[in-house]
Amino acid sequence: MKKPFPFEKCGREMNHDEARGWVNAYRKQCEMQAKPVHAEAFSKELLLKILADDDCTGIRIYHGHCEGEPRLLLVGMNKQGNDRHRAPKGLKDDMPENGAQTGIYGDGARCPDQCDQSN
Repeated sequence: MKKPFPFEKCGREMNHDEARGWVNAYRKQCEMQAKPVHAEAFSKELLLKILADDDCTGIRIYHGHCEGEPRLLLVGMNKQGNDRHRAPKGLKDDMPENGAQTGIYGDGARCPDQCDQSN
């Protein structure tokens, strides 16, 4: 039987040179795109909101597209690696714009245009 993956321990801090190598490789791959996206920023408030769920042990980041542009979606995950979002029941009151909490977050500030000045 396969041993469970320790999701609460996934990820690591990277040194600058290794991280820069990953970024440069990604940017080289994206050079042919008309409008490459380098990064997407999310607030501390939003990240803490995701992590406030008692069963949440980390954050999973999904890649998506909106109107032909790459975007990121963030959801909390539990120690078994399961997403901690809540699917709507189809009711009008169950929609985020009406105050319902889905546990799915997106629409961060993209670079370009909102970039770290040193990049």
